[in-house]
Amino acid sequence: MKIYFFTLGLKDGPIARSIAAFEQKFVWRYAQRCLTSGFLPVAFLPLQFVGKLLAKLWIFLQVGRVKIIGKEHLDSGGRLVFCANHVSMFDPILIYSLLRCYPRYMTAIEEMTGFGGLKAVFMGACGSFAVDRSKGKTVIEPAINVLLSGDSLVIFPEGRIGTNGEYKLGSAIIALGAAAKLPQPERVGIVPIHLSFNGYHSQSAKGPYGSMKFIWRHGVTVTAGAPIWLDSSATVSPEELTAMVRHQIVDQLAPRDLRSPGNLVAI
Repeated sequence: MKIYFFTLGLKDGPIARSIAAFEQKFVWRYAQRCLTSGFLPVAFLPLQFVGKLLAKLWIFLQVGRVKIIGKEHLDSGGRLVFCANHVSMFDPILIYSLLRCYPRYMTAIEEMTGFGGLKAVFMGACGSFAVDRSKGKTVIEPAINVLLSGDSLVIFPEGRIGTNGEYKLGSAIIALGAAAKLPQPERVGIVPIHLSFNGYHSQSAKGPYGSMKFIWRHGVTVTAGAPIWLDSSATVSPEELTAMVRHQIVDQLAPRDLRSPGNLVAI
């Protein structure tokens, strides 16, 4: 059953029915589009600003102190793809809270579903766009267009929460695809990021946030590496670039006790 949020508290009558009809025609339809893999919702700067403030507060309350190594790489400017390891539900909120820019996020459809479609509309306005993991190719061209328009992207190459998992080729394909369409000397940079939570708790890493409570409130170290720059003359393959990014995140930026013995790349 649908809940018409804009008519809550109103008595049934012509005004309430007109508002409900408007919500049905525009809000609900737009919410469904926001939940379509590859659709780019309209980002709304005031909501992005509010979202960033809420993200900072959220991280402070549930994670605590944030230590940043290589902060200058987070502010490199230009068309950037921020690629990070994906170890918890806090990861996208944490990165969003740290960046000066307002990036676009690839977000699993199931994470945008809820509250009668309003969650998808709000997250879309804050920069997220839905991706159906079973139809990953549907987001490639829209993501390339995000970079061509001058915006940045945040992508978790592993696709799912885990530790030292396989890296998908999507981020490399997108970065190379955008770089190939740009005139010289324009370029695209991939910024490798490693997240290390001092209070990592595997049982609650996948959420929900309520179950994470204050278990994770022991701080986090965010290590950003120098961007890997690409232009239209780049000859590296998606497989090679993905391996380079994974090597930077897992073997160079990670604390020694978390480093991986090998490079796993999923094709």
